[in-house]
Amino acid sequence: MFRGKKREEPVKEEVFDVDEEHGAVTRKIDGSRVMMMGSHGWASIEKELETTFITGAAVIMQRVGYSYGRAMGRAARSQGIAPEQTFEQMQALARESGWGLFTLSSGDLYGGVARISVRDCYFCLHARESTGGVCFVLAGLVGGISDEIIGATHRVTEEKCIAKGDAVCEILVERVG
Repeated sequence: MFRGKKREEPVKEEVFDVDEEHGAVTRKIDGSRVMMMGSHGWASIEKELETTFITGAAVIMQRVGYSYGRAMGRAARSQGIAPEQTFEQMQALARESGWGLFTLSSGDLYGGVARISVRDCYFCLHARESTGGVCFVLAGLVGGISDEIIGATHRVTEEKCIAKGDAVCEILVERVG
């Protein structure tokens, strides 16, 4: 899931193995099996959750992201990733997973406060004209990874979102514990 040491970025063809005979896709870096999902499919899942659970959908999506982020953080820790490398590892995973391009706008995750900008965000790709941020899974992912690797609790807030007309999605991460 995370790289233990710095190495050259893989070319696109080297990131995944696709076994069409068995219907399996695996990430070459760690051998974990992955599932590919198109952005329209993801948007349909989000829409169904919103229709069924109304305001509870945001909590469900945030918790899904948070749980996955914690699992990624545990994997990083087990591979000896230093807490001060949290953002670099998050950036690499986001690129490889198609979540968008993460940039540290200000601060430092390890230092306690950081702003992360996300260009081409997968999670709000088809959500337009929203009055608020919709990247609940993304915010949860960032929070889960940060909590697990750094070993402290963080408040994570989406301050900007492409779905509400902003140029990028922007996540504020603040250590609270």
